[in-house]
Amino acid sequence: MDRLSDMFEQFSLLEITQILRRTALVGAGMALVALVVTGILGHLLIGVGACIGYGLGLANIRLVMMTIAKASPGRPKLRRVIASNTMLRLAVTTAIVFALVFLVRDLGLGALGGLAVFYGVFLANVTRALLGQGMPA
Repeated sequence: MDRLSDMFEQFSLLEITQILRRTALVGAGMALVALVVTGILGHLLIGVGACIGYGLGLANIRLVMMTIAKASPGRPKLRRVIASNTMLRLAVTTAIVFALVFLVRDLGLGALGGLAVFYGVFLANVTRALLGQGMPA
């Protein structure tokens, strides 16, 4: 967790907002494409699941950012709370996706794919921002 907060300390609030906005816009476009393509192929639930997974990823990273913004340096107990809250959110996200997989297979697999795509797009945007600052990724 320290590495994550240290990495985001390198960014200004404006840069973090731009990263999230870029991730949201690219993801919304990809989710729309997934919805259209899977609808054409007759597997609309996979596309709906991809939108759900992308939404879960976006909500999770927004909550992580809000928690990190509240953290103040030099308070190790607060960092431990942040880490446990992050783990709890990831566990809840994972439980939701697995529940969807077991209840409605196509919806769950789509959500799993949407979540994976979200984190891939987010990682690419963070890497791009780091490289733009001249920092090694």
